[in-house]
Amino acid sequence: MPRKIFSLVLVFCLLPTLTFTQQPDSDAVKAVRNLEKYREGLIPLWMSDFGNLGRYRDANAKLASRSANEDRVVFMGDSITDIWKLDKYFPGKPYLNRGIGGQTTPQMLIRFRPDVIDLEPKVVVILAGTNDIAGNTGPMSLAEIEANLKTMTELARIHGIHVVLSSVLPVNDYTERSRSSSRSGRRIRSSNSTAGSRTTPHGMAASISTTSAPWWMRKAC
Repeated sequence: MPRKIFSLVLVFCLLPTLTFTQQPDSDAVKAVRNLEKYREGLIPLWMSDFGNLGRYRDANAKLASRSANEDRVVFMGDSITDIWKLDKYFPGKPYLNRGIGGQTTPQMLIRFRPDVIDLEPKVVVILAGTNDIAGNTGPMSLAEIEANLKTMTELARIHGIHVVLSSVLPVNDYTERSRSSSRSGRRIRSSNSTAGSRTTPHGMAASISTTSAPWWMRKAC
């Protein structure tokens, strides 16, 4: 009898634990695990080249200086820019893609001189911030994201480069992958709320909505 009582007590004690382990992970837990896995895979690169300056080093070295009548435009951003086939959408235009998937504004700031300023464009289009919100390279406040964007804008304007700042794209929650993302819709909206009034000591940067790319591309360039 004592053994049976002990067994019953043990079952009741373990039941909550067993029930908990059988429950599927929440979207928040999945987001954290996905982010940790992503970071672990990039540790070797970040330890040797945090800004990934090597990505476009050769392409930059081979690029000729901008001619006087060349309307060169550099697109600085993350994967959204990286996978954009500029030569297909804008054939014959001197548009340079300098997007790198997964990057945050601190990383873009590191490579802003070699990948933007040194290329002497007339215009730079910056689409950044979504990976900062996701925490790809660590926690980032909206103020810190804004500061990095302002710094890039100031650097560009000092060198006579016109700046176009793109709004952060929204994130849907229709797929399991998107639901397990740490990109908060509230933070994205908050980040974009100041898009129309981003100013620097060297003037205001043009801000646009990324839902009207053809229109603003023609206007900016």
